[in-house]
Amino acid sequence: MKKLAAWIVRRKALILILFGVLTVFSLIATPLVPINYNLAEYVPESAPSTIAMQVMEQEFRDAIPNARVYIPNLSLQEALQAKEKLEKIPDVTQVLWLDDFYDVRTPLEMADPDLVAGYFADGNALYQVVTDIDNTVETKLALQEVAGEEGAVEGQLIDLANAQLAVSSEITMVMLFMVPLGVGILLLATESWLSPLLLLLSMGIAILLNLGTNIFKSEVSFLTQAVTAVLQLAVSMDYGIFLLHRYEEYRAADRAPVDAMREAIVKSASPILASSMTTVFGFLALIFMQFRIGPDLGIVLAKGVLFSLICVIFLLPVLILVFEKWVEKTRHRNFLPDFNPVAKAGAKLRLPILILVGLMIIPAFRAQQRNEFIYGNADYDRTSREYHDRNLIENKFGKQLSVALLVPKGEWGKEKMLHDELEAYPEVGSIISYESQVSRLIPSEMLDPKLIEAMLSENYSRIILTVRSEKEGPRAFDLVERLRKTADKYYEENYLVGESVVTYDMRDVVQKDNIIVNGLAILTVGLVVMISFRSLMIPLLLLLTIEASIWFNLTVPYLNASPISYIGYLIISTIQLGATVDYGILFTQHYVDNRRSLLKKDAARETVRETIGTLLPPALILTVAGTILRQLSTLAIVSELGEVLARGASFSFLMVVFFLPGLLVLCDRLIEKTTRGFEGRKMQDENR
Repeated sequence: MKKLAAWIVRRKALILILFGVLTVFSLIATPLVPINYNLAEYVPESAPSTIAMQVMEQEFRDAIPNARVYIPNLSLQEALQAKEKLEKIPDVTQVLWLDDFYDVRTPLEMADPDLVAGYFADGNALYQVVTDIDNTVETKLALQEVAGEEGAVEGQLIDLANAQLAVSSEITMVMLFMVPLGVGILLLATESWLSPLLLLLSMGIAILLNLGTNIFKSEVSFLTQAVTAVLQLAVSMDYGIFLLHRYEEYRAADRAPVDAMREAIVKSASPILASSMTTVFGFLALIFMQFRIGPDLGIVLAKGVLFSLICVIFLLPVLILVFEKWVEKTRHRNFLPDFNPVAKAGAKLRLPILILVGLMIIPAFRAQQRNEFIYGNADYDRTSREYHDRNLIENKFGKQLSVALLVPKGEWGKEKMLHDELEAYPEVGSIISYESQVSRLIPSEMLDPKLIEAMLSENYSRIILTVRSEKEGPRAFDLVERLRKTADKYYEENYLVGESVVTYDMRDVVQKDNIIVNGLAILTVGLVVMISFRSLMIPLLLLLTIEASIWFNLTVPYLNASPISYIGYLIISTIQLGATVDYGILFTQHYVDNRRSLLKKDAARETVRETIGTLLPPALILTVAGTILRQLSTLAIVSELGEVLARGASFSFLMVVFFLPGLLVLCDRLIEKTTRGFEGRKMQDENR
């Protein structure tokens, strides 16, 4: 490491040129990275809904309806004209309405009342619209224009359009808030007005390099794109703080800037590397998720931490040395107070805190498992037009979804029996199939060729059902199971497609992922800590501290009876572990060092006093980052992830500062016996 440090301080110009070239490349590449806004496409290839979707895409040109358009106060003729307007929108491929199921030239009083009520009630028309998803934002606006101010549009198309709008507009806004707040927090951790700016510059370049190198991936998910920058900044800022603190120590000892930086790189590299590796391995545990949003997010975040590590070791020292005169001219006093009173208070409350946390751990563990989970996209913001539109349509026509069932073509008698059984379902509002249309409109040549094309392919018949169901939940999932069971009764080969079907499979996948991902994250982080400390006991204590923080964090939505995204639940368990176990590592390293000269209780108190000032800035940054995501993102899943992240960082900080000291004191003898090289000061009376 000494040779590398010497090379870094000697080759400043080369390093600046190299990072400059890479930054320009990333600025060009970042806007070119394809972004996938559809969570359904991350369900495993082996999932029944994924296979069904692939078969349908191969066999049929049009998908199933992905939007509902409500237009009020129309006559029958005006409703037909509105349908024609919808059909003329460029990316609309099909519009289903009452006239596709019933000859509206005959009196509506002769039709099935339930059928009519599903499409035309009290002069209000509801259209089932099939659209391409290449230009979701433009299509959404065009549909809303036809619907008018009093109309409404809702469905999967709206979810995709909102995700695209949010990702494209909110990332910059989030960073505009995060950067000045980050500077303010970093001023607490440094003693120069310029140092925080140089640290943020190096972190900004690391983020750009991470985003730019995503060009080598086929695509990234909208969730990954939305949270990567702010999470990378939040979880890796402390690496630069470690380096700056070491540099300040050597400069305070009258070392020349180059010598001080060279020594700072050597001394800080080991803790920075250990800290970054725990975070990297925590994120990499996500790649073992079957639900492919995990690998997508895990790889990008782990890559981001590595770029942050590289920028802290190579770029930040060069920037500090280049602007060293300005760093010296802009020095200020330490803004952090003396934390000795906090350390003394913590020492007095050590035993009550241990008892309190000990009593709460098991109930918290059980409570966080009993959360009510959402498996797809979380709900809209209650103030948004999307929330208003969805409620308006549901109040007028109820909750509806489109589901498609593909069965082998040609067995018309069997298809008729299947059709009749499905039509008898209380949840089925309408059903359209080739068999049903021919039976009503003989001969078949009279059918609209587009309608035939939507129902028949070379190998399959497609039955499209409009069902009264939510996207997810016990009733929705029960309906999916019953539909599959009914189809299996008539056809050995059949394929069911729809939003609720995908969410059903998504639920099964992410529940299986939970044990694997959390287990791997705990195992890998524990191994890194074990190797770093050469100890068997210390990893257990640190993991208990952070895992308890995670359980307390995830107990809050249970106590509030608030549903939580299962994807967010799974991801935050890994992210909070990887991002905040660093706090415990730093604290424990100071405790081990202090035990060489102090008794265990004195060492714990001194460690609290020494480390709060170092732990507070990164914890605040992570808390602020999560809060900004919570307040600014219109994507419910991102906003929820930010809220849980902010709360988790606070819990981890408090647990490390107030619970871990007591745990280390309590287990001091076990630590000594299971840690190589641990040397604690002895005294006849250690319980004074």
